[in-house]
Amino acid sequence: MQGNLTTQRSVPVAWSGHESPDRVADLWARVALPAAAPEPPAGPVVAPGLRLALSLLEEGVLTSRANRSCGSYAARAVPSAGAVYPYEFAVLALEDGVPTAYRVDADRRTCARLAAGAAVGAALDASVLAVPEGGGALIVTLTRPWLSMRKYGDRGYLYTQLDAGHAAGNLMLAAAGRGTAGVLRLRFPRESFSELLEAGENCREIHSAILVPAGPTDESWTRWTVHDDTDPERRGPGWRSWLESTCWDSLTGWPQHSGPPDPGADSAPLARIRTDRQSPAGHHGLGDPSGWPELIGTRSSSKAFTGDPVSADAVWQAVSALATPLATDLPESSPLSATLVLRSTTEPAQDAVYRLRTGERQPGRLPTTDEVARACMQQRALAGAAAVLLLHVPRTSLAGAGSAAGAESLRELAFRCGALGQLLYLGANRAAVGVTAIGGFDTPLWRTLAGLPEDDEILYALLLGCPDDSGIKFDRLAMAHAQNER
Repeated sequence: MQGNLTTQRSVPVAWSGHESPDRVADLWARVALPAAAPEPPAGPVVAPGLRLALSLLEEGVLTSRANRSCGSYAARAVPSAGAVYPYEFAVLALEDGVPTAYRVDADRRTCARLAAGAAVGAALDASVLAVPEGGGALIVTLTRPWLSMRKYGDRGYLYTQLDAGHAAGNLMLAAAGRGTAGVLRLRFPRESFSELLEAGENCREIHSAILVPAGPTDESWTRWTVHDDTDPERRGPGWRSWLESTCWDSLTGWPQHSGPPDPGADSAPLARIRTDRQSPAGHHGLGDPSGWPELIGTRSSSKAFTGDPVSADAVWQAVSALATPLATDLPESSPLSATLVLRSTTEPAQDAVYRLRTGERQPGRLPTTDEVARACMQQRALAGAAAVLLLHVPRTSLAGAGSAAGAESLRELAFRCGALGQLLYLGANRAAVGVTAIGGFDTPLWRTLAGLPEDDEILYALLLGCPDDSGIKFDRLAMAHAQNER
């Protein structure tokens, strides 16, 4: 996030053979950058709540111990479409007893103190939120849609929401793994927070807020520093591409409908999942939270699938993780449904399409390898998946103007999908099954292959199988391979 932004006006570039000096100067002005402001002096992290938040961010989002080759990409605890990670974080905590807001720069491992005192307290009151006492923290996730949309176009906005759901959901799991259960809120007034954190003026959206009570920290926060940035006049001019401004303007009017704020929070699964008929005994949910830090730290995305069958019990064990409850302010019931296509297991009698809301098994043929490739936008490296999980909703449930009171917005539904996707990643890790998630797929074809209702829209697809990590993950490359870009 930057303040005091300067933008550049778009002017068509044309060459006439002999450019006037003024024309050349104008063209050069378009590519020139303003000078960087001097960096303010940095100091150590003092506030206990900030230490806790940074420690959780390190574990839940920023680092991974998975033994895999990532090329030039740093390993992270959560996946992201195209390795873009289109979100940022802010933290609100008490510093010497004063409520303080910090902007987090995850790449540089620095924090900027944006505001303190009455302004922060007023924003908290207006948002119906509070900093947990005794060294707790409020971790705010902000999305930056431009980062994903510049690669994936309009669909990048959906990927942004899914990616943020993975991150926010994993932060909840990281906190619970330390015995510090947090509460995630999506339904709160955002205007004051947006102004406090300078979000809207910098093309960011407030996604969610996680209230984390005081708890244990590791030493990862010690690599971070804090500097004061409360005086906007000292920041110097910022830079933002006019392309990002145009992208941001295109989101004006996007439905942001959501239910009224609810100070309560219930711990419940994010989707109705019934796997008890098929899951091995003792494998309901993600298991004992004390084991979650290890699963989070060793999570990985499969680059491809060999096509070999996998154990049906292992798939069901992975899928059972979706039943893990999380504390949120969303309603317990949701229009979101999950369907599992089990197509290549070592127990062929279990291969079928399952409606996970009821556990019902559907008759009909299963998709071929070629059909899976087509349905995944010709991502042929994924065609050998042994199972596919589809998260889908009735089209009429995509809330907008005129929606019923309490109906979920796309942001809320996408959060459910992203957090459920993260649970499946961890469940697959526990079950030793390969997994990868994709946002680019042929919805009508998957509807046919899985026998879904014609008015259902698929929001997310996750594939499981025998992993083949010998190649490269194509969608990390510049082109949008997930959308069949050529």
